[in-house]
Amino acid sequence: MMAEVKIQKATINNLKDIQELNLALFKKEYGEFDNTLNCNWPFSKKGEEYFKNKITERGSCAFVAIKGNIIVGYLVGGLQRGEAYRTVLNFAELENMFVLEKYRGLGIGTKLTQAFIKWCKFKKVKRIKVTVTTQNTEAINFYKRNNFSEYSITLEEEN
Repeated sequence: MMAEVKIQKATINNLKDIQELNLALFKKEYGEFDNTLNCNWPFSKKGEEYFKNKITERGSCAFVAIKGNIIVGYLVGGLQRGEAYRTVLNFAELENMFVLEKYRGLGIGTKLTQAFIKWCKFKKVKRIKVTVTTQNTEAINFYKRNNFSEYSITLEEEN
């Protein structure tokens, strides 16, 4: 029988695993969608500090997906202040998530997302956002299947 996937809050002991998974995310995104990403960032001083804060701060959260004794995915997010011109002032952002390629299609991403949504409900968040590279249709479709819908589009010009 295959080991069940467990989703749990990340601890500081999971830091390096999360950084490794984030590096895999950066490499995938860099290679397929966005060559402006700095693939050195996950293990930089700022990258390490970012993930430590996501694991330890009250307004942030980090989850890991464990199959057997292997961390196969992660999600980090946190509370965000809403824009002053909008009526919803308490947001959360699903900042980044990654599941190893060979473990995709098993519902792990959905379980991670559900854990984040549950955390958001506990924090009394009214709206959750996620940003996805426009060309990453697989991720866009995943989030749409998990009840996210398009709200705004950011356009850039290379100058």
